[in-house]
Amino acid sequence: MVRIDHRLLNKVAAELVKRGWTLATVESMTAGFLSSIWSFQVDAGHLLKGGIVCFEESVKTNLLRVPQHLIDTYTAESMEVTKALIPGLKKLIPADVLISLTGVAYEGTKKHPTAEVGDVFIAVDIHGILVSRVYSLPSLNAADTYVKAFNASLALLEELLAIV
Repeated sequence: MVRIDHRLLNKVAAELVKRGWTLATVESMTAGFLSSIWSFQVDAGHLLKGGIVCFEESVKTNLLRVPQHLIDTYTAESMEVTKALIPGLKKLIPADVLISLTGVAYEGTKKHPTAEVGDVFIAVDIHGILVSRVYSLPSLNAADTYVKAFNASLALLEELLAIV
């Protein structure tokens, strides 16, 4: 069974609180899982501003203003779209730290044209400094992929905090 890395969550949260920084998330594949886990953290009231679930493409294009041509060219589950979600999130929920995540947690009714099940795209922005990564996190079920994706987002955030 895959578990949330609580040690890393507490470490990253403490660093954000120490700096007085806030956090917002925009999620497709995980459908609110990231912000939900952040809300359980003891310091959530000091750092979590909110999150947006953009499971449906129309939320990406209409609410978050991702250009349709990016989705048409790269698909909704791609690094290009994951990074393009950040400006819309920043406009709707201004925060010091912005986390964006898309991916493929399970096989849908049709095979994804470019990504495999377990492919996860994460982008983290701190004050305009953007770092992004593609992860291969295959699991026996979507829930384990969600937990692995959350832990990956923590590791990427920790990495960026070390240089900002």
